[in-house]
Amino acid sequence: MIVDKREVQIDRIIDLALSFSKKDILPTVSEWAEANRFLSSKVTKKPGNFNFDYMPYTREIADCFSRTSRVREVAVMKGVQLGFTTSIFDNAIGYHIAENPSSIMLVSGSKSLLRDYKKVKIDQLIDDSGLRDRIVADTGNKNSRRQGDTSSLIEFVGGFLRIVGAKSADDLRSFPIKILLLDELDAYPEKLGDEGNPVELAVSRTDSFGRDKKIGYISTPLLKHSSHVYQYYLKGDQRKYYVPCPFCGEYQELIFYSKNGGLYPEEKGVETDGVIFKPYGLIFNSKECKNGCYDSVVYKCKHCGELINEYYKPSMLKKGYWKPTAVSQVPYFQSYQISSLYSPAREWWEIVKRFITAGNNPEKLRIFYNHDLGLPFEDTTAGVNSISITKLRDGKFNNDEIPDEALFLTAACDVQDNRLEVEVKAWGDRFRNWGINHIVIPGDTSNPMDPCWQELLDIKDKIWAGKQIFYMLIDSGDGEKTDLIYRFCEQYGEGIIFPLKGIGSTSKTGDKYKIRSLDNYSVKLVEIYVDSYKNQLAGWFNQDWRASDEDYPDGWSTIANGYSDEYLRQLTTEHRVKKVSDSGLISINWVAHGRNEAFDLNVYNLCAAELVISEISRNYLNLQASNSGEVFKILKAA
Repeated sequence: MIVDKREVQIDRIIDLALSFSKKDILPTVSEWAEANRFLSSKVTKKPGNFNFDYMPYTREIADCFSRTSRVREVAVMKGVQLGFTTSIFDNAIGYHIAENPSSIMLVSGSKSLLRDYKKVKIDQLIDDSGLRDRIVADTGNKNSRRQGDTSSLIEFVGGFLRIVGAKSADDLRSFPIKILLLDELDAYPEKLGDEGNPVELAVSRTDSFGRDKKIGYISTPLLKHSSHVYQYYLKGDQRKYYVPCPFCGEYQELIFYSKNGGLYPEEKGVETDGVIFKPYGLIFNSKECKNGCYDSVVYKCKHCGELINEYYKPSMLKKGYWKPTAVSQVPYFQSYQISSLYSPAREWWEIVKRFITAGNNPEKLRIFYNHDLGLPFEDTTAGVNSISITKLRDGKFNNDEIPDEALFLTAACDVQDNRLEVEVKAWGDRFRNWGINHIVIPGDTSNPMDPCWQELLDIKDKIWAGKQIFYMLIDSGDGEKTDLIYRFCEQYGEGIIFPLKGIGSTSKTGDKYKIRSLDNYSVKLVEIYVDSYKNQLAGWFNQDWRASDEDYPDGWSTIANGYSDEYLRQLTTEHRVKKVSDSGLISINWVAHGRNEAFDLNVYNLCAAELVISEISRNYLNLQASNSGEVFKILKAA
């Protein structure tokens, strides 16, 4: 980006002169808030005069919205429960009503939530800060007891506050805006039809105000590749909040550290007897924490190595300061990142608990990164890499051949109107798997007498190098063929073929499947959380190195030479995308952009393999729960 140096110099001179001329007349946002704002019991558990000492890291950011600040754009990428809405946006609104009347627009992902926010917080802010007399009477409702009170507009002397949702292009482009506040912008849709990005639409409303504009981008991030706030954070100077060690006095950023170095790989730690030792960061006894004891959670100083109890956090926060870590790409643009480790409302043991509970669950890890660390999650399961997929066909075996390492077989069937698609898989230790054959059986699948159904039974009964299929799962369809498939499994399944149905995206309990009885049928239905399996498979498929027969990761996949290129292509047609509901709720779901039968067959086969492990654990090994490691060990020895 080319910047006119003369313009920058002139702007700085003007801003400096303005700051001196207004110094004794116009306070900063933080000065106004501490002098004028009262928090009632309706909005806080600790009523009283507003004070930044409780959350001192918000003071500098709030002051960026002061008339005397030369900062024009502010991006904050944050964790949860850090008080940014109350300390920054609420105070900025009150300040500009009282001290610098302006056109203000507050935008959120959910307009309905914003209206509630207006009733609960903005109206209370106006009343408790003595600003009610500045509100212009609502001429459209002469009988209204409250002045200037509409659901989305507050007019005051010299300006107005518009409260809009991010899903209306008309709202976002309606008026020129001097003060633009974008709240939780990662919850905004990616596009508004042909209108483009909602953030860009809103920002364009400020163009006419030049150096006088103020734009705030504040949000908890989501996925790294699509996060709005992360992109704006990178444009700024990327400030971190540094606090002093209570023992040596040296300043440092508070960081969380994972056992595997996934967050800060340059600072790898070593675990001994359950204790993670590392240069610095939050440390804890992983074994004790898994058992519910979090007394061991402390912070290790980067400089002196002393262990810091959370008792010291309030005093550390008060002495902290924001330190830029990059050069801003845009003039007068400051950006900030902060985790919930700094939050007075969050204890360190809570954050450790969230991390341990997340385990290897991609969705729980995403929430941990986003909510606790204030970092975007780099989703390795966003889709299956087409380059990685080419490695599946290794040329070592042909269709219907069973590798010596194979321990058992499963099969899966996807039902289309004019065909059955079947895949047979062999499974080895640690869920290593081989695609034995992908078979397309043409036929009228709505007709129970069509020969295609007999061919499916022939596959079920076939002996493959001394092994028979242990379980076969067949998709029960969308309702049109459900009864037919239930009857088929009931009559011919022989305890091997079971119907399945996809449910939801992921389970809140972490379960990947459940089995239930069916009314009027003697066969059991397997219900599977499809997205959970797709997350796991995508991680397996995307392993980007070649394994030898002696050295391979969990879930390593190989397919027979006879598999088609179309099969491989279908493994890459689905991707995880962010969806925002009308109510503002965010979900991350798999969406297909073409035929995806091959991916579905892999999902069904993996579920079938887990059913095999569960069956052997329960009925043959007398284990209370599925123990795949023990099952594989015994099967190998058999």
